Amino acid sequence: MGRREALQGVRLDPQGTHRGLWLDKYLAEAEREDTEAKGRLVKEVAGIAEPQGYGAFFARYLEALEAMGAETRRATTRSRLVVGLGGEGVLETSLTLHRTYSVPYIPGSALKGLASRYAHLYLEGEAWRRDPRGEAQAGLFGTTEEQGAVVFFDALPYPKTWRIHPDLMNPHHADYYGGGGAPPADWDSPVPVPFLSVKGTFLLALAPAPGVPREEARPWLQAAWRILAWALREEGVGAKTASGYGRMDLEGESAPSPPQAASSPAYEALRTQLRSTKYRDLPAFLEREAQAILGLSPQELRGLKEAMEERKFLQNAADLKAWAKRSETLRQVLQKLGVL
Repeated sequence: MGRREALQGVRLDPQGTHRGLWLDKYLAEAEREDTEAKGRLVKEVAGIAEPQGYGAFFARYLEALEAMGAETRRATTRSRLVVGLGGEGVLETSLTLHRTYSVPYIPGSALKGLASRYAHLYLEGEAWRRDPRGEAQAGLFGTTEEQGAVVFFDALPYPKTWRIHPDLMNPHHADYYGGGGAPPADWDSPVPVPFLSVKGTFLLALAPAPGVPREEARPWLQAAWRILAWALREEGVGAKTASGYGRMDLEGESAPSPPQAASSPAYEALRTQLRSTKYRDLPAFLEREAQAILGLSPQELRGLKEAMEERKFLQNAADLKAWAKRSETLRQVLQKLGVL
C-alpha cells in the first residue's frame, strides 16, 4: 500500500493539526494538472486554527528578546502578505511557516535584505550603495567578511491577530508565460494556481550585533528602523509586491519619506515618453533610453517605477524575466528599477 493510499483515512482536525505537515504530506492527488485537489488543500490549511501553546511560546520569545536588549515594534499588514512563495513544496507555491508551531513568519534575512535593497536604491549618497559596498551599507548590514552593527530577528505574528487566507493566481496565457513561443490569444484557457497569503500583526525586533556596544549601535538601530518603515510601507516584503502584496505599517515610525530632490530634465522627458508608450513597446523604450534611466537619481528611479506600476506595466514577472534574459542592457535597466 502506498503512502498516499494509507493516508486517505486520516481526517483533518482544524484545532490540532500541524499546518506545515498537512500542507507537505496530505495532497489528495499527485497529478500536476489537478488544480481542484490543490485548491482543496489550500483551503484546508487556511482553516487550521492557531496551535495551542503558541501564545505561551510567543511570550517566552518576547521575554528573551527583551532580556538581550532588543528593541521591538509592531508591524501590521496593509494588504495581504506572502513570504516564501517560491519555496519547495507539493504545490507550485509555498508559504514560510514556523517549523514547530506552523505559524507564518517573516525571516529576519528577508527584512534585512529588504532594508539593504531599499537603502541602495533610494537613499542619497554613495555610502548607501551596494556595488561597490558603501561605508553605511557595510556598517549597518555588514559584508561577507564582517558582521553589521544590527541583528534582524525573525518576525513572528502576535497571537490571535493573524489569519491565513486561500488565494489564487489565474494566468490566462500559460504557454506564452512559460516560454513556449505561442503568442497570447483570447481563446487561451486560464490555469488557476492556488496559494496561501497572510494578514496580521507581526513582532519586529532589532538588537546590537554581538560585541557592538549599545551606544555605538544606537544610531544604526535608529537608521534601521526608519529604513524598514519606509521599505515596508512603499516597497513591501515577500513576493508579489508589484501586485500590492507585502505592504506593512510599522508602529511608532511616522517619519516622512526621504526628501525629494528637484527632478532632472532627463527624468521629466522619460515620464512624458512613458505616457505615450504601449506595453508591447516597453522593452524597446527601456533599451533605447537605458543610458538616461541608469543615470537617474534614486528618487527619480522610484518615480519612474511608480509611473510604470500605475500603467500596470510591471505585473507580468515572466515578461520581465524574459526581457532580462534576452538583453543585457534590459537586465541592467530592470535591476536598476528594482523590478527583478
